[in-house]
Amino acid sequence: MRRKVDGTILEEDEFEPRRRPPRNLEAALVGQIPAESLALLPKSFDIVGDIAILDLNSDLGASEKKVAQAILEVHPNVRSVFARTGPVSGPERIRPLRHVAGENRTETIHREFGCSFKVDLSKVFFSPRLSTEHERVARQVLEGESVVDMFAGVGPFSILIAKTVKKVEIDAIDSNPSAAKLIQENIRTNKVDATVHVHLGDAREVVRRLEHKATRVIMNHPSAAKNFVDAACTALAEGGVVHYYTFAQGENSDVDAMGELESALKSVGYSVRIFLGVRKVREVAPMKWQVAVDAEVTPMS
Repeated sequence: MRRKVDGTILEEDEFEPRRRPPRNLEAALVGQIPAESLALLPKSFDIVGDIAILDLNSDLGASEKKVAQAILEVHPNVRSVFARTGPVSGPERIRPLRHVAGENRTETIHREFGCSFKVDLSKVFFSPRLSTEHERVARQVLEGESVVDMFAGVGPFSILIAKTVKKVEIDAIDSNPSAAKLIQENIRTNKVDATVHVHLGDAREVVRRLEHKATRVIMNHPSAAKNFVDAACTALAEGGVVHYYTFAQGENSDVDAMGELESALKSVGYSVRIFLGVRKVREVAPMKWQVAVDAEVTPMS
């Protein structure tokens, strides 16, 4: 680059042209892997902090390493790539992962809606696909409420609520010691430790020890929430709002999810006063959805 002053060239700098990363995964891999393997590329993947998590087709074989390296190239903010090797399972809700490329670590900092969350994907459950849910539920909480987050994980629901709602009290519960430790760290990082109270243990036991009753309960454990409806009602005492998450299949998944909640409530002497909303959160398998049901519940007369 030349600079001139009064028509005189003062200096000339030479710069390497800036190389732009490929615009997508397929563009990065054309000519790098067999053409038939391009059809096997993942359609989407999750990014938690600087870690990418994806499903890798077993037929990719030796090409999977190149696929993972291409993700690092296309997404410069990603430092580690892991493949899912099974479903979320167990009481601690952990998904098994296999390191494929980049740094071999599962701990990262994930940011959403102005909050920072320390996450260790080998020890706790966390899904960036629920970020919209975290924000949607937080918007419904009113000043002065008392909220029980029954399966708090590293705190995305609890901390966002505490950051955005005034004079709110939140009891965040998790039975996973690693999650309880991380949420303690996260509430300090986000400066809401005076608002969010962390409890390690089974939610059914913890709610009986709470000194105050909740106005709202979050039940984000879709594979087991129906088994904790009695605990949610114990937390609410005289009724309130539940955010109930479950898995449901088929075209009537939303109706089935509402019916599941109604049936579970009836078995413990409660009923739905009004449904506030129902929505499909994400598809977890062909025609199988995670469904969110918001409802105001009350004890039966």
